[in-house]
Amino acid sequence: MPNSAGKSPSISEGKPNLVNSSHDENQARAVEKILGGEDADMVDMTMAQLRSQKDRHAELIARMAQTGSPKARSRAQSILRFWEDLKIRRNSLAGGVTDFASWEDLERFCWQLAEIESPGMDLEKLKAYMDELGVQVEMNLPKKSISPSDSIGALREVLARREGFRANLQDYFDPSNSYLHRVLEGRLGIPLTLALVYIFAGQRAGLDVYGINTPGHYLAGIGGVIFDPFHGAGVMSADDLAAKFGTDRLSWANPMHMRATPRNTAERMLINLLNSYSRRGDEARHSRIVSYLQMIEESFV
Repeated sequence: MPNSAGKSPSISEGKPNLVNSSHDENQARAVEKILGGEDADMVDMTMAQLRSQKDRHAELIARMAQTGSPKARSRAQSILRFWEDLKIRRNSLAGGVTDFASWEDLERFCWQLAEIESPGMDLEKLKAYMDELGVQVEMNLPKKSISPSDSIGALREVLARREGFRANLQDYFDPSNSYLHRVLEGRLGIPLTLALVYIFAGQRAGLDVYGINTPGHYLAGIGGVIFDPFHGAGVMSADDLAAKFGTDRLSWANPMHMRATPRNTAERMLINLLNSYSRRGDEARHSRIVSYLQMIEESFV
């Protein structure tokens, strides 16, 4: 209902203000007016905000789904279905959340995300492809003594040169770059997910590949030697690392102090997705990723 200034009390500078809407009848009427209206942009914006704040708006939406105008009722019911679907997804994912004690745990989590976010996709084919990558890396290793350089060389030959895994410089913030299954499918990714391909393929070949949790640009390592999957698996010296991260060369004498854990890698992967969805204004998927991140954090409380 318009106020004395002729503006709806739920609108501020062209955006819905839903604070305390479940307890404020004036705002409840304003929300119902928006959801029952024809302004598609305002409807989409309002529904996204409602979906992302279930605790605050559950009472209002449940009531509106029963008593609102036909359009408002239909849209409220859509929000209820979204919340129910989110609950199912969270329960499904919760069964796969572990203590992330190993890189195998992290890989299982990546496939669990794939099942939830890409229903109907042939994931078994991609899992088989990952297994084959491991076989190919192992076949490219020397038969006798294997140094870290040999191991990195075998990974580089198979993953970068033969299979063409590379940086997605044209669309760096595409959410697909942060999903393992999408990176396997398109051979494009960002530093972290490309590193995961090297880690998971390398470990299948019997190599102790791990992540390096450097700020802003995730790296990988074997036996204390650091390399960059984002740039063709090039080996990085202490001088290279110091120049890239603006630190003293001596701080890289023992790079193992930056060794990543599977858990902080999972969290960083989800934070990358939050950034991507935030840039796209995709509040529904953003909210879903927040729920996944919360589950990981809550599992360690």
